Amino acid sequence: MRKYGVFMTIKNILVTDDEGMITRLCRKSLSCAGYLVSTADGGEDALARASSERFDMLVTDMLMPGMNGLETFMAIKEKHRDIIGVLITGHGTMDMAIEAMGHGFSSFIRKPFTSRELVQIVNDSFQKAALKEENSRLRTLIPLFSLGEKFIASHSEKEIFNELIETLYRQTGSQRISIMIYDEKEGCLRVKAARGMKEDIMPDIRIRPGEMIAGKVFEKGEPLILNGGPEENLEFADLLRSKNIIAAISFPLKAKDRKLGVLNISKTGIGVPFSSSDIEMLSIICGQAVMALENLRFMEEKADKIRMRTILEQYVSPKVADILISHGQDLMGVGEKKRITVLFADIRNFTPLVQNLSLETLRAFLNEFYHLLSEIVFKFNGTLDKFMGDALLAYFGAPIHLESPENSAASSAIMMRKIFKKLKEKWAAENKAINQIGLGIGISSGEIFLGNVGSQRRFDYTVLGVDVNIAQRLATEAASGEILATQSVKIKMGPEFHVKDESSRLLKGMKAAMPVYSISGQ
Repeated sequence: MRKYGVFMTIKNILVTDDEGMITRLCRKSLSCAGYLVSTADGGEDALARASSERFDMLVTDMLMPGMNGLETFMAIKEKHRDIIGVLITGHGTMDMAIEAMGHGFSSFIRKPFTSRELVQIVNDSFQKAALKEENSRLRTLIPLFSLGEKFIASHSEKEIFNELIETLYRQTGSQRISIMIYDEKEGCLRVKAARGMKEDIMPDIRIRPGEMIAGKVFEKGEPLILNGGPEENLEFADLLRSKNIIAAISFPLKAKDRKLGVLNISKTGIGVPFSSSDIEMLSIICGQAVMALENLRFMEEKADKIRMRTILEQYVSPKVADILISHGQDLMGVGEKKRITVLFADIRNFTPLVQNLSLETLRAFLNEFYHLLSEIVFKFNGTLDKFMGDALLAYFGAPIHLESPENSAASSAIMMRKIFKKLKEKWAAENKAINQIGLGIGISSGEIFLGNVGSQRRFDYTVLGVDVNIAQRLATEAASGEILATQSVKIKMGPEFHVKDESSRLLKGMKAAMPVYSISGQ
C-alpha cells in the first residue's frame, strides 16, 4: 500500500489471553479493521511465537496462568524494542493497569469491552507510535528535536516546564525565564514555572489577554523581540518593568486548536541581542514542549474517562455511560430530587434454598441471575442501583431522561419474569431445590432523592425516598412471578400493558392501605 509517497504495511498483531472468547473477539474485531491477527493461549505461547515472527503490537491480558501480561510484554520487548503493548485488564485494579503503562504499555482496556472500543484503542496506540516515530525522524534533521524525547518522557506538567526552562537557560543564556499558562476559569495568564524570579511573587501575578507585553503576545499569537532596552522599544517602554533588560522575547505557546500561554525570556546587563534565528529555535523547542503537554493532557483525559466509564458502567449501560461522558456530566458530584420510577426484584423462598445448595453453586446461580437482570435494566436504559443479597434495585428516568420511565420499568419487569423462568428451568435440571424459588417484582414512581450518599472514604450513588421503600415492600408482597405496581405507575403506563386491579394493601411501614395493581404482560 502506498500513501502520500510512503509505503504503508499492514500491521501484525499478536493477541494472548487464556480466555478463548476474548481471543476470538479480538481476532474478529481487529481482522475486520484491516490488521493481521495471530493468537496465543498464554504468555509462554506468545513468547514462542514472537521468537519466530515479528509483531507490531502485543494485545495481552494482565492476569494469566504462568507468565502474566506484563512479564510477557517485557520478555518480547527485549527482542523487539519497538513493539507496542495494549493491556487487557478485567480482574486487575486500575492502579495495576496504570503501573503497566509505566513499563512501556501504550494503553489499556477493561473487560468487558466492545469491538469498537478495542479497535479505537489499537488505532490510537498505532497513531501515537507513529507520532513518536515521526519525532525521531525529525531529530535526525534538527539536533534540537532530541529534546522531544525528554519532554515526552515527563510524567507531569511540572517536569515539562522545568525541562523547558533548563533547556532555554542552556541554549539562550537568559537570566530570566518564565512560563505563563492561561487559566480559563480565572481568564488570565498565571506563572507556572520560572527562573530568576522570586517564588513568593509568582502566585500573585495575573495578566489578562491584551494586558502588558505577555497579554498582548498571547492575544495576537505572534512572538515579539525586544532588543536594546526600553529606549529602543518606545512602544513597550512603559511595560518593561525592569530597566536593565537589554534583550527579551515573548513567545506564544500554541497547540493546534488553542492558545496555551506565553514564554518570556530576557537578558540583563550585557549580552548578545536576540534575532530571528532565536525565534526559530524557540519554535522548535517550544513545539516539542507543547506536544508533550498535549500528549500528557490527552493521556490524563483518557485515563479520567476510563475511570469515569468504569464507575458509570456499574450503574448504567455502556451506551448511557458514553452519553454521560460525551456530555460532560459528573455523576459523582450530584444530588437532586427527581421524579423517577423504581423497580425492586426479589427472589422468593431464597433462605431455604441456601440450606440446600453449596456455596459455590449458590454463587454461580446468583452471578448469572444478576447478570441477566442487569442486562435487562440496561436494555431499557435504566440505572442499576445495587444488588442486595437475593434482590436487585434499579430505577428509570435518571440520569438519562425517558419519555415514559413507567413503561420502561414495566417492560423490564415482564422480561425479567420471562428470563427468570428460563433460568430456573435450566438450574432446576441440575438441582431440584431451585424449583422452590420464584421472583417477585415491585414498581413505584414518585419524587426521589438521587445522588451520592456516604462519607469521603466510601460513597454510594443511590436513591432515597418513600417510593423506594414502597417498591421494596411490593416486591416482598408479590407472589412468585407476580409484578405489583402503585397507582402512580398504573396511570402513566401505556394501553399496551395488561393491568389488573388488586385489593388495597397496608404495606409495612405505611400509615394507610394503598391501591395496588398487578401487571400480567403486554
